[in-house]
Amino acid sequence: MRKIKLVAMDVDGTLIGKNKILTRRTKDTLTAAAAQNIHLVVASGRALQAVPEELIQIPGMEYVITSNGSSVFRLSDRKRIYGRDMTPEQIEKLLEFYEDYDCPMEAFICGVPYTSKTYFDHPENFGAGPLSVNYVRTTRHPVPDMRNFVKRHENEIEGINFIIHDMELKASMRRQLETFEGLYVTSSVPRYIEISHGSVCKRSALLWLAEELNIPQQQIAAFGDGENDLEMIQYAGFGVAMGNAVELLKQASDFIAPPCEEDGVACVLEQFF
Repeated sequence: MRKIKLVAMDVDGTLIGKNKILTRRTKDTLTAAAAQNIHLVVASGRALQAVPEELIQIPGMEYVITSNGSSVFRLSDRKRIYGRDMTPEQIEKLLEFYEDYDCPMEAFICGVPYTSKTYFDHPENFGAGPLSVNYVRTTRHPVPDMRNFVKRHENEIEGINFIIHDMELKASMRRQLETFEGLYVTSSVPRYIEISHGSVCKRSALLWLAEELNIPQQQIAAFGDGENDLEMIQYAGFGVAMGNAVELLKQASDFIAPPCEEDGVACVLEQFF
């Protein structure tokens, strides 16, 4: 039996399905894993304040990797113990790029997500379904002028998101952004382009945390479903793609779990204890 000392898990599409519900089976399995002295780590593209509290409150949940690897928070005191923010120069270049577009923008600052007021007021106008509308309204802080807000906070930004409902426009914007030096560009859900410092991803934050905890790569399991989980899945000694994962993640994984909607994480972890 493979020995696992740390489990890193994405949130959306991995621990929580389309209904935004964390199931009792998953909660119980994670609690049981922690009781076996397995370190539990959430690894999300979300900002800390947007990570479900019921997930954070699971007994034994210790750390949260947020903003696609830009930060690591210790849950016992909600302290940011690792961080790599974007540089003012990167922010200036993104704002210059953004002048040509009218899509909503989000910024994550020390665990808090801010978004364009137009998006906060009417997420449905930008492709959000009913559950996503509720998610936006309960996790985001609306800002009337995101350009000026981001400029004022250019020294403390973990990541920037652009929200684009038009997939052709999104593809065009992403192609341009990927030519910018020093940026990490990814997408966890179809409507989002997520941007952070080029030195970070979920893998880099997980590697840092594993070294801090003195846990070898071979004893790490990681679960994910999206493009932004790729580097983490490739790094982990046991990389698991959900049954609902994108194809490139399945190809890179060591194992394919049942889909999120079928408690895939729990199904796999139950085999370890």
